[in-house]
Amino acid sequence: MPGLPFTLRQLEIFELLCRLRSFRLVGDELGISQASVSNQLKALENQLGTRLLSREPGKKPLLTTEGAAFLADLGEFWRSAEQLATHRRPGGTSPPGELRLKVMIGNYILKDCVRPKLDSFVEAHPAIHLDFVSPTISDLPSQVVERDQYDLALFQEQLGRPMAPGMRELARIRCGVFGHRSFLKGKNRLLTTEEASALPFVLPPAGTPYENLVLSLLAKAGIKPRTIAGRTQYFDVMSAMFERGNCVGATLEPILRNEHRNVALLFPLEDWRLVYYRNPQRSEPEIQAVEDFLISSVLEDPDYPTLSRPSGGGRRSMERLLGD
Repeated sequence: MPGLPFTLRQLEIFELLCRLRSFRLVGDELGISQASVSNQLKALENQLGTRLLSREPGKKPLLTTEGAAFLADLGEFWRSAEQLATHRRPGGTSPPGELRLKVMIGNYILKDCVRPKLDSFVEAHPAIHLDFVSPTISDLPSQVVERDQYDLALFQEQLGRPMAPGMRELARIRCGVFGHRSFLKGKNRLLTTEEASALPFVLPPAGTPYENLVLSLLAKAGIKPRTIAGRTQYFDVMSAMFERGNCVGATLEPILRNEHRNVALLFPLEDWRLVYYRNPQRSEPEIQAVEDFLISSVLEDPDYPTLSRPSGGGRRSMERLLGD
C-alpha cells in the first residue's frame, strides 16, 4: 500500500507487543525470532518518526503517549479493514473446495481452550481456514458480531443483553469478587457487601469502558471499593495478584488461572453467559464441523468452569466456591 509509513505485519507486531508486553512471547506467537520482532518495531517507529514503546533492559515494554494514541487509532483501522473485507464475494478468494471463515472469539477462550486443540482440527479439515479475531476489552462482543459481519463467534457477556438472530446461550458462568481465600478468614460463608467494600481492589485502567463496566457490576451489588490497590487490564496479572493475597477484584471465573489454587469466590455478582453465534446467511455443510469443534473445545474442557452446561458444572467451579 504505497504512501503509508507502515506494513500490516508491523501493525500486527506492535499490537501483539501491547497485549503480551514481551518480545519473546510475540516471537513465539508469530513463529519468528525475537530479533525480528525488535527490528520490525524499530522500522515502524523510524517510518512514523516517533517512539511508540519505551524499552528498558529487564523491564516490560511500556506504551508512550504517542504509542497509546497510535494503538487507539489502530483499533479503528482494523475495524475499517474488516468492513472492507465484507465486500468480498463468498468463496471469491478461496481455491475451489476451500472454506474460509471469520471467527470472533474471546482472547482467553481462544488461548486456553481452542488453540491447544486446534492442531487436530486442522489435520482433520485441511480445506477449512479459520481467521480468529478477539474483541478488545472496550468492545461489546454482541454488537461487534453484527456490525463487522462475522461468520461465527464464541464469547462471554452479561445476562440481560438481547441476543440477535443466530446467537444462543451455551452455559452460565460465574462472575464475582475473587481473591485469596485468606480474605474469608475461615468463615463458612461469603462476605457481606460491607466486608467486600473494605477490601483492597485492583481495577482496570482509570477512565476506560472496562473500568466503568466493573464499577457498575460492583455498584449493582452494593459494593463501593474504598481502597484501590492497583490497576491492570490483563486478567493473568490480576489472577496472579489474587494468588499472592495482595488484592481482590471483580472478574469471571473462567479467566482465573488454573494454577492459582488459593483464589476463591468472596462475593457473587450477576452471572454471565457463554454465547455462540452463527451467521444465519452461512449454510455450508462444513460449518457444522467448525461449530462442533469450537463448542466442544470449551464445554468439554474440565478446566472451563460453568454454573450450568449439558454435562454439568465444571470441576474448577466447585473448587472456587468458598475456597473448597
